[in-house]
Amino acid sequence: MKLSIERKPFNEFWMNCMLNQAFSIAVSEEPSYKDAAYLNIYRYYPWEAATDKDFRYPTIDTLYYMDDPARFPLSQVIRYIEPGHFRSRETMLEEIRAMLKGGRNLSVNVDLYDWLPGSMAWKKFHWYHYSLLNGYDKERGVFYVIDDTLAGYEEHEVSEERLLKAYSNSEYNVNPDYLGPAFYVYNLHEKVQPYELKLAEVVENAERLARELGEFSIEGMWNVDSDPERRQAHLTYGLVGVNIICNRHIANMSLLRSMREKKLIGEALHETLSAQLGAVKDGWDLIKDRFVTGDFERGRELALAEGLFAKEKAFWTTLVAGA
Repeated sequence: MKLSIERKPFNEFWMNCMLNQAFSIAVSEEPSYKDAAYLNIYRYYPWEAATDKDFRYPTIDTLYYMDDPARFPLSQVIRYIEPGHFRSRETMLEEIRAMLKGGRNLSVNVDLYDWLPGSMAWKKFHWYHYSLLNGYDKERGVFYVIDDTLAGYEEHEVSEERLLKAYSNSEYNVNPDYLGPAFYVYNLHEKVQPYELKLAEVVENAERLARELGEFSIEGMWNVDSDPERRQAHLTYGLVGVNIICNRHIANMSLLRSMREKKLIGEALHETLSAQLGAVKDGWDLIKDRFVTGDFERGRELALAEGLFAKEKAFWTTLVAGA
């Protein structure tokens, strides 16, 4: 018999494993926290490839959730993210079942190489993250997890054996220098207040983004190697970063829609901003497609990206002036 803690995947757009699972929990508790996911508390950030520190690529970083959690909107839902360790690998499955039976929101460190068929890493390379457990069926010997594949962010069924293997090969178990826990538990407030999207907060972040976009440089990034094997690895890493950027602009579209529905902006301003943002989104979708197909020309893509940063700066400047 299936036991579920009834978390619905937050899959409107992709942020990262920890944020999507946190919003899955929050929006399942109180649907108004969709607006918190749309809030423009992000910045562009140069990232290094996990297996090649010389390869750098642009991506999106969400503010506050790691370094200043009290300012992060989900602090009104999640009281404390508690790190934990299993007593032993032999008792791990029963410990997980006990926590899920108690209604606890549990996220376990796994190796994506053997985790979910259809994911970017499946049987290709080792990549580690935390996966949200949503239930189990002991009679069938399976667990239910909320995680992402190339098909999207959904609930998946995994066998006990696969969970054990992915955990055994996780960074927690194979990297002696890793300081993270075996799992996290999300402890929630007893009473969750609805979230209110505020125009002043959107405008403040729009002003910050306009400043930062004027200063952000893509110089030295996307240095894709000509060697076929390294080229493919670099294109994969670059795609990861661009995919998060594309998804952020899906969120920005939802932000505009929600602001219009709540009458925080008028129809005319919404139409103008939607056209500006649409051009930015289409441009990043084109760059993403070139990473996917391998039709990547560094000079061309750098020039296109620079133009998109300028267009996004103009978009946020228009929002500030109009709001």
